[in-house]
Amino acid sequence: MFVTHVIGRMIIINSSVLIAEDFSAVGRLSATAAIAVFSAFGMQTATLPTEILSTQTEGFGKPETLNTDDWLQRATDHWNSLNDLKFNSGIVGYIGNSSTANFLHDYFSYLDLPELLIDPVLGDQGKMYDGFDDQYLATMQRLLKIATIITPNATELSLLSGEKLAADASNEEIGQAIAKWRHMNHSHAQVIVTGVLRDGGIGCVYMNEGHLKWAGSPYISGHFYGTGDLFSSLLIGYLNFDLDFDTAVQKAVIGVYDAVSLTTRAPESQRKFGLNLTRSLYNVAMFTLGQTGEEV
Repeated sequence: MFVTHVIGRMIIINSSVLIAEDFSAVGRLSATAAIAVFSAFGMQTATLPTEILSTQTEGFGKPETLNTDDWLQRATDHWNSLNDLKFNSGIVGYIGNSSTANFLHDYFSYLDLPELLIDPVLGDQGKMYDGFDDQYLATMQRLLKIATIITPNATELSLLSGEKLAADASNEEIGQAIAKWRHMNHSHAQVIVTGVLRDGGIGCVYMNEGHLKWAGSPYISGHFYGTGDLFSSLLIGYLNFDLDFDTAVQKAVIGVYDAVSLTTRAPESQRKFGLNLTRSLYNVAMFTLGQTGEEV
């Protein structure tokens, strides 16, 4: 799946990941968090900022935004001319407009990556986010057809599949929605439903080898920004080391829990700046050094 070289007992990583997410100039969110995570995994990164914002969209008033469509075209034209720039995987987070989503569909189709994770950021708590409409939903459906992994929450899977789901939906309900979406789109993508509530915990439900599985952690009350971005980055990073899918999902869930639990120590007014990634990045770095045979 990914490019590694083994010298003796040492694993040398030679992997590059393409990140397509919004870029918030303030805080530890979206693309900035993803870059930090992949750096801790020892992976090379390239970033396509789907939108540049002065701050994230909540807690700071209305941010100043910059559409990046023209720059994305020029940047990828440049990259295509470079013989030594190759990507092994990609992640897509918040996009925000149909033109950018269509561009990403075409570019990622051209790259034909072995692993492409798309987080279909569409809504939460039973409704679509303000500013999105049926046309944007249709554009996202088209983009998702080229994904190898998608990570919707229950609301997003509801929008994509047409099946009504709550955050505490049963495994049977989630399984039916996953099967319906995959059938509708002729997709073999792994579907990981995030933010699912179970018996005092929170985590994800996904299907692997024909069985629905659960990976969760203790529930911590409150609103935390950037958990989905962190989960996506951790998952692709662990899969980079050829961990089996179940183990990679569980380690990504634990990494998000570590960040959320540390963030709760800060005043609630500070949470809008994103997650405290210190413990998560430390654990990733220790894992990576152990896998590559470096001294810790």
